[in-house]
Amino acid sequence: MTKTQFLPEAALYYRSRDGNLHPLNGNEKHLPVLIRECFAGEPCYVPQDTIASKQNVFYSVSSIVKRTQDDRTIEALRKWEERVGLKEAKRIRDEAIRTGIAVHSYLHSYLKHGEIKTLKNSYKSYVEALDTLLPNFGDCLFSEQYIVSFKYQYFGKFDQLGLYHESLTLSDLKTSLKPKLSLNWVKDKVIQLAAYYIPIEALYAVEQAALIYLIGDGSYNEFLFTPQEMELYKDLWLERLNEFSEVDKLAA
Repeated sequence: MTKTQFLPEAALYYRSRDGNLHPLNGNEKHLPVLIRECFAGEPCYVPQDTIASKQNVFYSVSSIVKRTQDDRTIEALRKWEERVGLKEAKRIRDEAIRTGIAVHSYLHSYLKHGEIKTLKNSYKSYVEALDTLLPNFGDCLFSEQYIVSFKYQYFGKFDQLGLYHESLTLSDLKTSLKPKLSLNWVKDKVIQLAAYYIPIEALYAVEQAALIYLIGDGSYNEFLFTPQEMELYKDLWLERLNEFSEVDKLAA
């Protein structure tokens, strides 16, 4: 990527069937199509008709988060796997992924199409928690939407941007077997939310951010952040991004 291309700070994209990313607004001809590649052993995207290099690769938010986990988190995960066994750990992870996909699909269908989907009974408690929250959602601008940060060179898919508690809100929906009672317990997830907040606020006047946990007992935990409160987490995300860049340089 070069400065002479005069790219915006950020832009909305969609993923086509071939897995490539295309500008959501087809009239924005100056924006590049991003092609799936692998660089330094990590899946990424690069602008069409270019060769992958440190200067033009776009990594996903999830890849950056995973590669910059602190030692304490990594050790805690290792001990958990050791305690429950690798097979059981995989089962729990797979079930968590399926649950997350199901409730995200449920909310997306409601927000974009006004439809209530029928989910398996095993997701009942999470759906009950989400149903309690549905009246808080208003008009939805985007749901399950890709965004690319050209300024900081990464991409990701955020959950929702729309009215929540009557304020324009970037919201992130999570599921958990146990309640999340302390902000300290979800700090990494707020940092991840900030990764989407940065490019989105370049496009929209976001009034707040929300991290919402649906709990396995049918309850929920909700964390709301003003733009001023998000400043700390934006800085923490940019630190993580810089850390990732240093690791990526060594790998390349």
